[in-house]
Amino acid sequence: MQKLWKLKESKSDKLIFIKEKCIYKGNPKENELNRINMETEDISFLSNLFSIPYSYIKKIENQKGKKYIKIYFGNDSAEELNINNEDVKKEIFDYLKLDNPKLNYSSKLPSVIGYGKAQFLALLTITGIFIWSMYLAIQIESGIEYEIVGGRVGLSGIILAIANMGIMKIISGYLVLLLISVYALLKKLKSRTEIEILKR
Repeated sequence: MQKLWKLKESKSDKLIFIKEKCIYKGNPKENELNRINMETEDISFLSNLFSIPYSYIKKIENQKGKKYIKIYFGNDSAEELNINNEDVKKEIFDYLKLDNPKLNYSSKLPSVIGYGKAQFLALLTITGIFIWSMYLAIQIESGIEYEIVGGRVGLSGIILAIANMGIMKIISGYLVLLLISVYALLKKLKSRTEIEILKR
């Protein structure tokens, strides 16, 4: 059983071809793309194809709104099937679901914390640095002197350098970074949609 999708408008994966329990993807030349059809047996003429045998697949993810299906395989490897059209993407995922009955299907909406983990971590880091540098800046302005002991300037040295910039500059810098981080978080959470999963 084999299945073929030609995505001529795509800039990356113009061909997704499933044959003999293996997924082929790539960007073959136009004359090669024109030669292939559903009855094609010998695909040796196709160049620049990446293949993923079904037996290597650990997990397949299809998230609504994303322009790819992500396939996890081997030892922590991943590859994307780049598909601009949501209907075609759904069709390919449904075919993979049907053709891989040993993979367990599930569907979930990611948690807010889990989905925005990197952005939340950035917010916490920025806030931590702000509190630490503000504390030192207040101490410095009240007359306390600090110096770096030892040859290496680590995180403490960086925080002290920030603290020496003064309270107003620290507050201004923090507000700018805070706005950027909050914007990045909101943008990330806006893309939080249902994920369909096929997992071994």
